[in-house]
Amino acid sequence: MNRCEQCGVLLEDEAIKCPLCHRGTGEHKDSAVNKFYPVYEIIESGEDKSVAKKVLMFVFLTVISICLLINLLTGISTPWFLLIACPLFFIVASITIIKSGTHAGAKIFFQILALSGLLLIIDLLSGYYRWSVNIVIPFLFIIGTFMITIILIKRKIYWNEYIGYIIAMMFLGLLPVLFYVTGISDQIWAGAVSALYSLLTAAGMLLFNTKKFKNEITRRFHI
Repeated sequence: MNRCEQCGVLLEDEAIKCPLCHRGTGEHKDSAVNKFYPVYEIIESGEDKSVAKKVLMFVFLTVISICLLINLLTGISTPWFLLIACPLFFIVASITIIKSGTHAGAKIFFQILALSGLLLIIDLLSGYYRWSVNIVIPFLFIIGTFMITIILIKRKIYWNEYIGYIIAMMFLGLLPVLFYVTGISDQIWAGAVSALYSLLTAAGMLLFNTKKFKNEITRRFHI
């Protein structure tokens, strides 16, 4: 007589399956073998990645420190070392954001903000010709809004997760007009395009997702 290892029922020698659990006798033998030889997942250690990240940070800090020292010793009043420090910090921030567990909307939003800040600093340090606020930053806002809109269209099930970021990007798209009004920028055309794109995005949200969009606006801003 055999015994079913799953439910303990006695089986005839010629029995192929257990009458209770309907498992074949061979399956029970395999499961019994597996109990003696369990399978363990191999988890790779993150120690090597951590060491590489620390080495990279040390190299960046060394380069920035050397540039700062040269800047001070040469007596140049312009802090040109920031032209090297800011891009390096941007690289570190970008790697951190990309590898973070946040979803794509947050990554796009913060990457656009970080890149806009970097370009503005470079513009200021290189003489402030306003190319950043006049042209580049407004079009960065348009690109960010467009990317999140595409994600919303393709992943409608994740509407609640991305709607906050599309609203934030639409507000950012209106900023270039404020730059022009306050004198930060001296050209309006790129800012006007950015503001128009934000307004058209809001209109599209109202037309195609009226109820969801209004509910999110009410919930987030308590209107």
